[in-house]
Amino acid sequence: MAKKKSNAANAAQVLESSVSPIVEINYKDPLFTIASHPTKPILLSGLATGHVYCNSYDAEQLEERSIKKREEILELQKQAYEAGKLPYINKSVSQSGKKWWKVIQDHSEVEDDLVRTNWKTKRHKGSCRHAIFDPLENSVGEFVYTVGTDNIIKKAATETGKVVGKHTVTGDYPNPKDSITKLCHSTSNPVLLAGTENGHVLVYDSSNLTSGKLKFKVSSVHDDAINHIMAMPTVSAYHYLTLGSTTLAHIDIRKGIITQSDDQEDELLSMCYASDNITENNNDTVLVGHGEGIVTIWKNSKNKFMDQLSRIKVNKEASIDAIVPTMNADDEEMCNSVWYGDSEGLLHRVNYKRGKVAETRVHSSARGKHGAVDEVGILDIDYDYRLISAGMDTLKIWSNREVEQAEHESEEEEEDSDSSDSDVDKESESDSLGPSDFSDSDDDNDSEKDKDNDEQDDSDEEDADSDSNSDEEEEAPPPQLVRRKRTDISQIVSKPKRKVIDINKLTKTEPEEPAEEPKSKKQKLKEKKMTTKQLRNMQKHEHGIRKFEGL
Repeated sequence: MAKKKSNAANAAQVLESSVSPIVEINYKDPLFTIASHPTKPILLSGLATGHVYCNSYDAEQLEERSIKKREEILELQKQAYEAGKLPYINKSVSQSGKKWWKVIQDHSEVEDDLVRTNWKTKRHKGSCRHAIFDPLENSVGEFVYTVGTDNIIKKAATETGKVVGKHTVTGDYPNPKDSITKLCHSTSNPVLLAGTENGHVLVYDSSNLTSGKLKFKVSSVHDDAINHIMAMPTVSAYHYLTLGSTTLAHIDIRKGIITQSDDQEDELLSMCYASDNITENNNDTVLVGHGEGIVTIWKNSKNKFMDQLSRIKVNKEASIDAIVPTMNADDEEMCNSVWYGDSEGLLHRVNYKRGKVAETRVHSSARGKHGAVDEVGILDIDYDYRLISAGMDTLKIWSNREVEQAEHESEEEEEDSDSSDSDVDKESESDSLGPSDFSDSDDDNDSEKDKDNDEQDDSDEEDADSDSNSDEEEEAPPPQLVRRKRTDISQIVSKPKRKVIDINKLTKTEPEEPAEEPKSKKQKLKEKKMTTKQLRNMQKHEHGIRKFEGL
């Protein structure tokens, strides 16, 4: 029986970002790993069958095609809405009936000028568990390393797929039944690390992989499988961070474990450096994804990675299975953010300095071939800072033109509002801007209400407005994020929301009460000193046992 969607998943589909994919590739066989080329539009994918595919894509053409088709679909929806055939214009990405981005139904049958298959091969017996590109400066992206359940590490040329080196690691295991889970390559030296299911780390010379000589070995770093390995290039070519079971470890591949964190009592699944740390060539701040849906922040300068310093709640109903930095240093907001993928098929961009989720996208919201939803188990960033998300069923490359799309959609919304009932819409728009523009004090609000005869006639509605103002002042979110969220909400249900506001405004224009009412309103406001919680309950029309004043 399918698992019921959590409130977080339902909310994400309503508050999701307007950014859409530019291409979607569906896989008939389970997808286990992907790798994006550091400098070129090349994508590598490893499958459960042991096959490895190398694809290239025309990112700019896919961007333009996606934008053009999206405009066409929105125009058709607008015409259908004006004709009364649609109740509202749906601008949601995940809930759209038509996909305006490029969709490839079968990964093995890619025949398109925008997405091409460079080569494909049966690389491993059993599944391909992990794949990475060569990060060395003098050969960046020139080679690709893969490992499978056949316990063979293979080095191949990216351009042709031809194997140039391989090594069988079975003889290097303390336990013959062990197997490799993760690979990691040094960014400055020909050093290749392999983490195993039994918590060991094996180190090889990547420039002479065929020699089969084990350079170093760090035994029992963790009690369970190695979930992630990350280099520490600013510290040393021999220093690395590893995740496994419920601990984070700092190791020197020559000497062994340097520090082992306290038991976090929760499985640690993924980690990455903060985006600004990478651009500043600093390895101080690390963000870790947990099995209980939280993200923790660690700092080497504070406690040598012995324990977490703070935590950010992302999705308590899901595990954070993948994490990757945005790698975008041109924008301060993006530089302070990292991407997370969870087991409910959601993508979250978290601003770790503010400790909040800044953006949410929906990778998968429907049942997949291999599970209830396509869980996001892999994330990567392409050569032009585009987010790549993947589960076992689907891979998506997302657009990086968020600002342009937001401006374009806001222009369409303004044109749409001009074509509707102008008088009523102008009143609703001016009133809706009031709480955010005039939130200095209650006395100022009262004086303006006395001067304007078109304001609200009920004291409870005034309390609700003041409650919304106080909530905005308490949370004090950045203006840019607030605008972005409001724009997204209006894009999804723009028409129904506008109609509801019109009805409320019409009810407010009923015959006025006698002239004595403004005095009584002031008396009520002065007598009632209610808390924010009481005002919120009154706004929601909730009744029950309340705290009596004076007792």
